[in-house]
Amino acid sequence: MKTPKLDPRDKRVVNRLRRASNLSDWLISTGLFTLIAQWALGYNLVVTEAFDLSDITGSLRKILDATLPFLRREWPGIILALALYFWFWSYRTHTNAEMDILDGLYPEGQSPANWDKVTNKRFIHVLAVGIVTVFMLLAALLHHPTLFALIMVALSCQDIFGNEILRDNLRRIFAEFRCDLPEDDPRCALHAGRQAAARHYWLDRPQLLRIAVMMSATVLVLALTQLPASFPAQLAGIGLTGDRTRIIATLALAAIIVGNELVMRNWRRVRDEELLTVEIAFDEAQSARAAVEKSAAGDLPATGGGDAAPPTA
Repeated sequence: MKTPKLDPRDKRVVNRLRRASNLSDWLISTGLFTLIAQWALGYNLVVTEAFDLSDITGSLRKILDATLPFLRREWPGIILALALYFWFWSYRTHTNAEMDILDGLYPEGQSPANWDKVTNKRFIHVLAVGIVTVFMLLAALLHHPTLFALIMVALSCQDIFGNEILRDNLRRIFAEFRCDLPEDDPRCALHAGRQAAARHYWLDRPQLLRIAVMMSATVLVLALTQLPASFPAQLAGIGLTGDRTRIIATLALAAIIVGNELVMRNWRRVRDEELLTVEIAFDEAQSARAAVEKSAAGDLPATGGGDAAPPTA
């Protein structure tokens, strides 16, 4: 029996990476994250208890009456849920965009197609599924800042591991890259500029330091959640009860998440501006080259065949 021929597109590294990330996109589109967050905060109980099919108008009024106390009671968890979803959405959105950036580092036809050359490729599917699992688990722990902080520390460790896989492959790719086009071809400068922007963002930026700072801040929040059990009398004397500590820890976790994403968005903004500058320079070089070629073609004298007969009246 003949073995079915593999689709050549399956060999392209960028396509394999996109396939590994499809689960995350599907989970976001189905709203599973929102459902888990609602369950964790207890909002699904509010809707279930207040809704009655025989009285739609009355049910909506009851849901509204129940929602306002819910918002006043659960506002710290809602803020953390919004920060977490912002983190998850931003991560998935920029991951897809960065795949296109990585694929654009190469001249046409030279994009890496050998999946077997990707180092630590067996961990990529594990990381893709693991990130989704961890984010869903975080959504389920909005009421438990201690466990939430522990999972965030685990996610930071996973982020370090994934970052090192990417950096290792980028170093190898940059070392092996050769532009096989003529030296005066603007595409060589285009891809060299793209690689410089990518190198600046992924290799020169203190990515590991950023993750370490985030992890350290999370560990401090984790320690904060343990203070009421360790020093109940002392904390009670300054009015820091267990509930207040939980609120402070919840808001601190949200601040850590948003702060990390703001740093990343600033770095990405600079990277995108560098890439845009490279693209503009490429367009200008292409236009200048086309103008020179057109001018040269206009300066050439028209030539005819040597055996052509002279025109006759």
